[in-house]
Amino acid sequence: MDDVTSSGAEASAENAEGAVNAAEGAVEGTAEAVEGAAQAAGDAATSIPADGGGLLDLVPLVDKGGPIVVILIILSIFSLAVILLKVVQFWRAGLSRKAFLEPALEKASAGKLDEAADILRKQRSPIARVLLAGVEAKRNGMQPAEEMARVGGNELGALQGYFRWLEVIGNISPLLGLLGTVIGMIEAFQQLEAAGNRVDPAILSGGIWEALLTTAVGLAVAIPAIGALNLFENRVDQVRLRLRDATGRMLAILKLV
Repeated sequence: MDDVTSSGAEASAENAEGAVNAAEGAVEGTAEAVEGAAQAAGDAATSIPADGGGLLDLVPLVDKGGPIVVILIILSIFSLAVILLKVVQFWRAGLSRKAFLEPALEKASAGKLDEAADILRKQRSPIARVLLAGVEAKRNGMQPAEEMARVGGNELGALQGYFRWLEVIGNISPLLGLLGTVIGMIEAFQQLEAAGNRVDPAILSGGIWEALLTTAVGLAVAIPAIGALNLFENRVDQVRLRLRDATGRMLAILKLV
């Protein structure tokens, strides 16, 4: 019995010692893994550029270009805001929707002006609002043509809102950039003159590229503004043609009802 007990105790001791050794090995492995991860993180941190990039890249641009570049940056922000505003406005207006047109014209042709008005009232399209104005005018004993012309002018005017701002930004941005270039060239030649006989080509070349910087910024501001303006105007022209066709058809129907 004593031998059995002694053997059991020895086996338990060996198992416990093995468990302790395994735990120590796991701890050592974990420590090595943590140390390796820390080393990798340190290497990654040292590999990140110190300048930070991002918005800080605009600081040299403003410093070299001067106040004209600041003005151009402000104009670019305003231009971007107008472009986003018009995109949202056109999307909310549903300018490409036309499935409602034929059902509304059919109801009006059948003399069911109330049902035609219900169909048009559910739409956010400017064409639907113009046709609804004509239907409502007919129901109230007014002149549909005059009411549709009034509402149509208001709707097209709303779609063309802020177009003038994009046009102005697109026109004056290159001129501002050219003005900055001329001013920069004048300053460069003044420095060249002040240098006298000790002329350094670096003075002239550095002044020239800094002067041309404003022209590049002006073109970068003007090109998106003019491009977006042309796209928006083309979209409004399409709406105007569809509106003219829809109002003509509705007026012809309302005269017979």
